[in-house]
Amino acid sequence: MIAILLEARQGVIGCFRLLAFRDDWRGYFDVSPGGVARSFAGIILALPAFAFAVAGVNHLVAETPTAAAPDAGFDLTEAVLVWIRFWLLFPLIAAATALLLGVTDRYAKWLVVHNWMVFVLIHIQAFCFVLYMAGLADAAALASLLTIYQLARLLVHWRVAAGALGLPVVMAGAASAIPLIVEQIFIHLIA
Repeated sequence: MIAILLEARQGVIGCFRLLAFRDDWRGYFDVSPGGVARSFAGIILALPAFAFAVAGVNHLVAETPTAAAPDAGFDLTEAVLVWIRFWLLFPLIAAATALLLGVTDRYAKWLVVHNWMVFVLIHIQAFCFVLYMAGLADAAALASLLTIYQLARLLVHWRVAAGALGLPVVMAGAASAIPLIVEQIFIHLIA
């Protein structure tokens, strides 16, 4: 367990170095087959933050019933589907995207960096709900924070694709958009 925590720490440092456009970010990620498998440890390590975010959504819906539809909260089934979408849908779509773009040799790097970045993003999203649930942000401030988060999330995925796949900026934007578009289609299909 300590080894996985140390790898998570390395992954998080690598994520922030990637976002800061530091040249040494690649050294923080293990893209070997074992490293790919261990990057999925984020599924377990991020679960408390995800559970807190789900509780935050439900708390928001309960406290501001006029701001959201009554069924806008999460039940256990919906939370599980979201968790599956986070961790299992991307590898499948990214594999098809890498094959389509002819960069299958860089797929493992994209997957590892993406997994650790999702770990970071889940914690950032949970932090937004911490501010709300602690009374440090009202519903309007939370809405603003989550809007900024969603926009930043798009740019983060773009940066991950550009760095990990080594594609030109526009191609990296397209590569990062394909999984996000398929994710939105998946969300509408299960809704």
